[in-house]
Amino acid sequence: MLYNLIVKLMEPKKNCNLCSRLVDLRNKNKILFPNFFNDRVLGTGPLSSRFLIIGLAPGLRGANRTGKIFNGDFSGSLLFNFLNKYNITENYDEFYKINNIRCRITNAVKCLPPKNKPTTREIKTCNTFLRSEINKMKKLSIILTFGQIAHNSLLIALNKKKSEYKFKHLKKHKINDQITLINSYHCSKYNINTKRLKLSDLDYIFKLIKELLNL
Repeated sequence: MLYNLIVKLMEPKKNCNLCSRLVDLRNKNKILFPNFFNDRVLGTGPLSSRFLIIGLAPGLRGANRTGKIFNGDFSGSLLFNFLNKYNITENYDEFYKINNIRCRITNAVKCLPPKNKPTTREIKTCNTFLRSEINKMKKLSIILTFGQIAHNSLLIALNKKKSEYKFKHLKKHKINDQITLINSYHCSKYNINTKRLKLSDLDYIFKLIKELLNL
């Protein structure tokens, strides 16, 4: 009965309690960081978009603090710098509302996990919401996944085999006649500092996406 209930929901409710470990962390953070948002962080952007970005989960001092996805930390600033550069959106920060967004942005896991590492069970539980989002995006044609967890979560949502769509940085997969999937390492400060992910990689990715979307 619980499964049937959450299948009907596109997004987790406020103070979602489906994952006990994440609830415990949230409750601790409400004490440690009482001024933070400390709740599930929902996706943003129109479901009528043709372009979907999937990240891992909210960051402690980013989305978990501000309540806005990919917001308030390095990875959010970096992502939106490129979205602005390629005219996919503009003016998105802690103080201004998002303007002219031409994509949907969501996470594989909607709540902050300990050490940014959700368990397999947490990923599968939250996948119900990711699947629902994707199913509502009838015009979807391009998906960008940041990191292997986001990639694998997408495959679960689409009922695709991991062996047929292996994650590889900068790889482009043809999911079906309508949807193209592009892989990238996560746009985290660590990946940039270690040069695992280069700014030129992100330029390549977003230039390609702009071309595919005919923007």
